[in-house]
Amino acid sequence: MTSQPDVDVAILGGGIAGLWLLARLRRAGYSALLLENHALGAGQTLASQGIIHGGLKYAIDLKLNADSAALADMPARWRACLDGSGEIDLRAAKLAAERHLFWARRTLTSRIAGFFGSKLVRGRVDALAQNQWPAVLQDADHVGAVYALDECVLDVPALLAALAALGEGCIKAGQATIAPQDNHVALQVAGRRITAGTLVSTAGAGNEALLPQLGLPPQSAQRRPLQMLLVDNAPGLLWAHCFDTSDKPRVTITTHRKNDGALVWYVGGLLAENGVAQSEADLIAAARQEFATLLPKLDFSRSRFAGFRVDRAEGATDDGRKPEGPVLKRVGNIMLSWPTKLALAPQLADLVLAALPPASGRVQPAFGDWAAPQIAPAPWEVATWR
Repeated sequence: MTSQPDVDVAILGGGIAGLWLLARLRRAGYSALLLENHALGAGQTLASQGIIHGGLKYAIDLKLNADSAALADMPARWRACLDGSGEIDLRAAKLAAERHLFWARRTLTSRIAGFFGSKLVRGRVDALAQNQWPAVLQDADHVGAVYALDECVLDVPALLAALAALGEGCIKAGQATIAPQDNHVALQVAGRRITAGTLVSTAGAGNEALLPQLGLPPQSAQRRPLQMLLVDNAPGLLWAHCFDTSDKPRVTITTHRKNDGALVWYVGGLLAENGVAQSEADLIAAARQEFATLLPKLDFSRSRFAGFRVDRAEGATDDGRKPEGPVLKRVGNIMLSWPTKLALAPQLADLVLAALPPASGRVQPAFGDWAAPQIAPAPWEVATWR
């Protein structure tokens, strides 16, 4: 008689993708176990800015493309979960901002007005009167227009805590050694042997170690690095993209609050992409010049700066560009998965659930005194400030 696995599904990786998938599996009646060998959110999740993109960032060249389409439904889907009416209950999570903004430099105002007023984006963006602009953008000499996008911004540490609570008892610490069997996958972890009907790895860069074991070429995965900028004692609250003539945001700024209460800007966009080839000192110098150009009235005299390198791991594309959506690769009863963006974690869970056999109906095992991993610190709590 063929032995039955301990759980229907084992998940490797405790970032948003793995935790979201765990919550979906448990709600769908699957028995499951998630394994994290560092800390929850370590790596790409806490390195993200928490923006639930609706795709307009990728229409910044005034065209709605495949990236825009993949993300169009995500804000509504996440908001349903945040109010308790969606596929999982995230009422315990917190928003950093209800809406992300999009600001244009004064010289580009007329160019974007037609696009944001078009039928293609109607209902997804609102033009703000100047008295509605945030205080840090109150600079009519340099800021020409501000739009509010239908994109919320999440407090990522709080989101991790909410998802971890949904998976309580099913999330355990440890590094797994994997041995595929005929009808299951065996895992040796923390001195235990666990078997699963299906293994799903959502481990980001950790997926790459499994490629040779599955007979997949190294080219099945790719990295797209960034050097993000952190600004401690930031000059005010701001969650916004800055629009310019490029097809990418010149800067994307989100605001976070450190444990000591100080405001921190976390800055991506072209500044972070160009920062890959720069030293931290050069990135900081470039950022100071950028802020002096874009928002010269702001006071950074009390601010401190730091660089934070992020190695975005994704499923590969032929040209090395960002995939248009989540990526799932399957060999037998092992799946390697990459959400591509935090906002697309629900879509990735859809792909996995569609590829799984029906839930077995077996009782969820209790794993006793096996320790759960902690939540990793946010980048601004571990930065070395300059």
